[in-house]
Amino acid sequence: MKINSIYLTILISACQREEDIPPALTIDKEANMTIAELLSLYEINNSLSYSQIPEGTVICGTVTSSDKEQNCYKYLTIQDETGGIMIVMKNTELYERYPVGAKVFVECEDMVIGHKYKNKQIALLDNDAMVGIPKSDENLYLFTDGKAGPEPEPRIITSRNQIDSTYFNCLVRVEGVRMQNGGGDTYCPDTITTYCSRYMMLEDSTTITLRTYARAFFANELLPIGRCNMTGILINSNSGPLLYLRSLEDISYSGK
Repeated sequence: MKINSIYLTILISACQREEDIPPALTIDKEANMTIAELLSLYEINNSLSYSQIPEGTVICGTVTSSDKEQNCYKYLTIQDETGGIMIVMKNTELYERYPVGAKVFVECEDMVIGHKYKNKQIALLDNDAMVGIPKSDENLYLFTDGKAGPEPEPRIITSRNQIDSTYFNCLVRVEGVRMQNGGGDTYCPDTITTYCSRYMMLEDSTTITLRTYARAFFANELLPIGRCNMTGILINSNSGPLLYLRSLEDISYSGK
């Protein structure tokens, strides 16, 4: 009886968990707007404004972000051959339903496009404010078979000067960088509860900020020593481009 009770408890827990996570759906529609066309609907200005996305708009892109290690948090980034966009979410465990490489269709009905700290994103609207898609409503907007495929080839960055708006919300690889105080500082120390900025020095002496949240599972690891390549999601901000690693597997070493 004890074994049966344990089995029943596990079964009930599993069923409850499945009920909490709506199944990923497929869609029988085609995208009718590229991500670049979507981005062109909104121009960033000094206010936190937004534009309504036209009724019936469907976009499609490949997932590039992952919250498995909690550094890409409450958002998905997807990209097609024309650009990338951030989708604001409320779910904090997206990586299983939307793994890197999965194709996702987005029904943009009732959604708006705007920005936060100059980074363009799409979201829902609530009391005149942009908010994330609730976990319970994901099946109304996002459609995927949840199958991981190949991720897009990252855009190569060798100088901060080459970055323009087409790089943001895309997968990039910053090549030949050295971390300031590599081997001495961690990605984000215990004394910080929000996020930490570290600086990558590129071969032409320009710098790009590496941003790590205190919640990231690798926050307490030491920064790499020596020359390396950093792959991640490039996000715009008021202070310039920020690179978010998805995991430490996004780092490869390219020499001393």
